[in-house]
Amino acid sequence: LRKLFSVSQDRSGKNLHPKLICPECGSHLMRGTVEEAGESWQCPNPDCPPQILLRVALWASAEAMGFRHCNASLIKQLVRSGLVQDAAEFYRLKLSEISALDGMDAGKAREFFDDIASSKKREAWRVLTGLGIPNVGVDEARAICRQFPSLDSLFAAGWERIVSSSTVQESVARSIAGWYADPVNRRLVTRLQKIGLNFSTA
Repeated sequence: LRKLFSVSQDRSGKNLHPKLICPECGSHLMRGTVEEAGESWQCPNPDCPPQILLRVALWASAEAMGFRHCNASLIKQLVRSGLVQDAAEFYRLKLSEISALDGMDAGKAREFFDDIASSKKREAWRVLTGLGIPNVGVDEARAICRQFPSLDSLFAAGWERIVSSSTVQESVARSIAGWYADPVNRRLVTRLQKIGLNFSTA
């Protein structure tokens, strides 16, 4: 699923297949890079339902925000109901909306609601991991955050400075710079900042 439906953040030089069609959204599939997907065919539509699901699930995962009282079933309900379509929308959820979901009662809803609230204080490397930037996993996020005082300073740096300031490979640095160059991703970062997520690596 991740290989077939993952999104390519590099919007230049798309190599679309004339016949292979995404079964979920109908977009022509495109060839991914070696680093991103082992040259498999990917759906380039960021609004494709499985891609939204993967991004939302990553944010909630143990590697990122670590929502302890959240499982795959809950993630699917949140996405399919339209309540959560990206990381920032977790923080707009109302307790009553969570309580109304299948399998939830007042106690479970409160636990999940508190998970979301407490995640604002989690480490900046978790935020970076949860953004789903190609080539940036936990190890890369930790290494990068040791070299920059904040995520703001990281995103303000070009890929050359990221390479010179940390131990990550050039492909990782280029992925970060390319991801942040997308206006949609920049808006997501701004929204997360306004919500109060921890962007400081100190």
